[in-house]
Amino acid sequence: MSQSFSNKVTQMQILIKSLGIVLALIAVVYMLRPDMAKRLMLFFQKGRRIYFDGVINFALAAVFFIGARDCRYPLVIFICGIVFMLEGFLIFSFGPKRTSPILEWSREQSEGLFQFVGLILGAVGVATFLSA
Repeated sequence: MSQSFSNKVTQMQILIKSLGIVLALIAVVYMLRPDMAKRLMLFFQKGRRIYFDGVINFALAAVFFIGARDCRYPLVIFICGIVFMLEGFLIFSFGPKRTSPILEWSREQSEGLFQFVGLILGAVGVATFLSA
């Protein structure tokens, strides 16, 4: 019985490490190709697609909350879960009408700002990977 629990711990750590790698890879894309990030924002700005982003954030928050206790530094993972949960909550609270102007404003910012955001996202990805 304890062997199956041990496998779940390992699987959760692998999942969270994988998410850390994905976040770091997204950060590299943001830093090297800020126009890709702007196109992604344009995609989510149309219609009700922003809700899909909210669902993704809630799913990530759930994974981080569930997996936090199995990780080396659970507080780091738990804080990442809180950030994803808050982002999902804000997306659903604001809805498309209020998030669209925010995304439009963001798309108009300089490429340097997108690269800086990519740097921060990369740091979060690496911290997630190392904390799992």
